[in-house]
Amino acid sequence: MASVPITQQITADLRRQIQEGTLGPGALLPSEPELARAYGVSRQTARAAMQGLEREGLVIVRPRRGRLVRSAQRLRWHLSEFERPDHTILTTSDAWETDIESQGHDPTRQDLDVERIQPPPAIAQRLRLDPRTDVCVVRRHVRYIDGKPAIISDDFFDEQIVRGTELAEPEDTTRENILAEAGYEQVYDIDEIITRMPTPEETRRLGIAPGTPVAEHIRTGYTATDKPVRVMISIIPGDTLILQYTIPT
Repeated sequence: MASVPITQQITADLRRQIQEGTLGPGALLPSEPELARAYGVSRQTARAAMQGLEREGLVIVRPRRGRLVRSAQRLRWHLSEFERPDHTILTTSDAWETDIESQGHDPTRQDLDVERIQPPPAIAQRLRLDPRTDVCVVRRHVRYIDGKPAIISDDFFDEQIVRGTELAEPEDTTRENILAEAGYEQVYDIDEIITRMPTPEETRRLGIAPGTPVAEHIRTGYTATDKPVRVMISIIPGDTLILQYTIPT
């Protein structure tokens, strides 16, 4: 090994730890100063060794966190934890990012677009709206993982319920009790999952090859009086995620 540059030796050592599982998916690698001290090298050398792992696609870099081991396996979307019955809107972006990072992937970003629209017939039926006269607010998310669009997640609300609240504004929000404050606390959900071929619009938004099947996850949230107050429709490419539930027995 004496003829092998120290940078390559460090990279090889870390690669071995990743491949053997000593550093598993989502594990935080040592910082550059820590690595430099451990191997008795300069910080520049330590950085170069880490960058070798980045080029190989073995690690991802997260601002303010550091370098994490990337997972080569499918992600799990923990749908029973993503929203608990005592929550009223999407889990926060920070919580989503933390979950994705812990599985060894990069939650690159989320794009958000908010519109007021005439509800499509299927949404109007679920929210018990009149598609001819009522208006709904739709919050359209595209969630990116590892730099690629991974999930479409569109939330529909009766405009009269969310009027004047943060849910009607074109910004993300981390608050979880907005519907409750408006007098419509969401206390349970009904989930439906179907598999089908994507529409041309879904193919475009997800950037997937034509012919790739998708899973459609529909979550309708209800109040204690069984009033539907929110419909979330998520479209997931069939080769991206595992949808996981934890069911009390």
